[in-house]
Amino acid sequence: MPSRRALVPPSVEVAAMVCCASALVSVSALASPVVLALALWIAGSVLSWGWAGMLALPSPRGTSLVLYAGSLALVVSAVADAAPPWLTWVPGALAVAITGAFVHQLLRVDGRPRIVESISSVALGLGLLTCGVLLVPLAQTPQGAALVVATVTGAAASALSDTLGRWRPLRPWLVPLALAAGGGAAVLVALLLGEQWSIFLLAGVVAGAVSHALRSVQQPLPTMAHPRPRLVMAVCSLLVTGPIAYAVALALLPATSLA
Repeated sequence: MPSRRALVPPSVEVAAMVCCASALVSVSALASPVVLALALWIAGSVLSWGWAGMLALPSPRGTSLVLYAGSLALVVSAVADAAPPWLTWVPGALAVAITGAFVHQLLRVDGRPRIVESISSVALGLGLLTCGVLLVPLAQTPQGAALVVATVTGAAASALSDTLGRWRPLRPWLVPLALAAGGGAAVLVALLLGEQWSIFLLAGVVAGAVSHALRSVQQPLPTMAHPRPRLVMAVCSLLVTGPIAYAVALALLPATSLA
């Protein structure tokens, strides 16, 4: 049992990293879309740096290179678009990145072991990077930037609620606690920024749930005994919330001009 416990990442450590990343993204979103894109590129670089190690993939250098290039292409495509919905070039950038993942497999000289696992894992990493890029258009308006802050703060609050799992009686309640923490944090942000709290509550609750679910899936990985995969998990906890903020803005906040 002691050796098995060592494989579980300390939730306090991960929660601290999620909170730091959330603060960086929040300040960047309030500054400008370009600054937010730069922050997301930094997050994408962290993911690219540790993704292959976290999943113990073959050909880690080539995998990291594909993810680095894909992250840069996705961020630049989002910033370069000057008209709503500010995502016209993102599908093309993602397609080029996916093509690069297949070209990488063709260039491998190690006999291509676990080729399907390698390609699918790179595609998953690119998908998470694309999720994060969906936050960039929201920073074009003050209301959208506030929604970004509320969403990532909800994810950070759910990470803090994960620390309660150190007490065995509370472990069955971690999911509802993550939802409550995410929603409460988003409402607090809405009140501080003068926005409609009910819409932000929805974003915070869903962000807390999705962020907690992603950490629950990644937590049992044996590589989580090391610090680099824990940092990647913290970054992924925020990137995965991009579609939530975008969907809420698109459906309930017409002032964000996404349509």
